[in-house]
Amino acid sequence: QRDNESAIMVRLVKELRYFLSKRSLTAYSSANILWAIVSMEKQMPQLMSVIPELMPMIQLVAKDMNAQDIANVMWACARCEIDSGASESFFEMLAERAFMEADSFDGQGLANIFWASAKLRRSGAPVSPFLDVLPILSEMVVQRASGMTAQAIANTLRGIADLRHEASTSELGSDAIPILTDVFIKKAPQLTDRQLAFDVPEVALAVAKLQIQPRALLKTIATRCKTKGVLRQMNDWGLSVVTWSFSDVFTNAEFSEFRNSL
Repeated sequence: QRDNESAIMVRLVKELRYFLSKRSLTAYSSANILWAIVSMEKQMPQLMSVIPELMPMIQLVAKDMNAQDIANVMWACARCEIDSGASESFFEMLAERAFMEADSFDGQGLANIFWASAKLRRSGAPVSPFLDVLPILSEMVVQRASGMTAQAIANTLRGIADLRHEASTSELGSDAIPILTDVFIKKAPQLTDRQLAFDVPEVALAVAKLQIQPRALLKTIATRCKTKGVLRQMNDWGLSVVTWSFSDVFTNAEFSEFRNSL
């Protein structure tokens, strides 16, 4: 079976390289192939060898990308552990397309954009031109927030917080942040313990970095996470982040039970 899988993989890589050599892939195809390759990195690491050949094609068709293509490419570039070769002019082109497609981004696409922008910024990628379009996309977050998943909210808040902290964009997301926290509060009662274990540390870290203490959000987190089911599923990083994020309010009696649970 392993030999058969290897043969299939060799053929798949060969076919991909053939299409790339023809330079006939559309913006949609190129963006989705990159997204799929990075998504399957653990299962099919051999596909990662195609990325250096795929990126020139993606840069060639970037001018034709729609909102979903842009979100997929930004996410994949941020997730990619190898140098994608994305240039400053490439991110400038993506920013121009994002500006033109701003009304078309859905909640998940916006979450991917803000998360990826922050991660690319931290990694030293030449993403600065793209940061200029984020205030406009932040306005779209306000409009899309009610339909975002808890995970999308967590990733968006974390992205905004990191960008404000590291890129001197102190006003980024000012209108979106309170709306995102309110929507998270409303969704929290329906979240499973596993979802909370993943999303709460990101939200808690974001509000701590933003140096805000939305009481209703902190109380909601404390109420939903004081059960052992949630805390048992949090990894060490998550527990440490939540403990650090709540350190300023743990002296308050209303958070004592949560503090003891941690």
